[in-house]
Amino acid sequence: MENEKLTCETCGCESLRPMQVVLDEEENEVQQLLGEEQESRFYSCQVCGDNWLTVKEKTADDDCTVTFVHQMGTSPVLKRIAHMDNPLVVSDENVDEWEYYKGDEPVPEEEWHDVLDDRRETLRSTCMN
Repeated sequence: MENEKLTCETCGCESLRPMQVVLDEEENEVQQLLGEEQESRFYSCQVCGDNWLTVKEKTADDDCTVTFVHQMGTSPVLKRIAHMDNPLVVSDENVDEWEYYKGDEPVPEEEWHDVLDDRRETLRSTCMN
């Protein structure tokens, strides 16, 4: 998985790398006590710099959320949360509900996508010059 390269949605290059995020032992012990499972991955494009973090959490009642934090290090933080009842298959077809945030404020989906598209256009322009 570490060496796998995917196609970047921003610049179109095969330069997007997923990396497993490993929690330290103390955080893992706390999660096990709470009865939750968590899996995190960080995706980063080696060409244009686009990136996002995904955090998949399965709760005791077998529901699942996947939180996506896009373009970490920029402000405001763009976050979206997928609520699913099937933690095994993460796909748009299995999402029951999406929540979109700009910073800490909930925003409509269209506004969230407009901000992300503007940021990606800036990255594309910088990369192509």
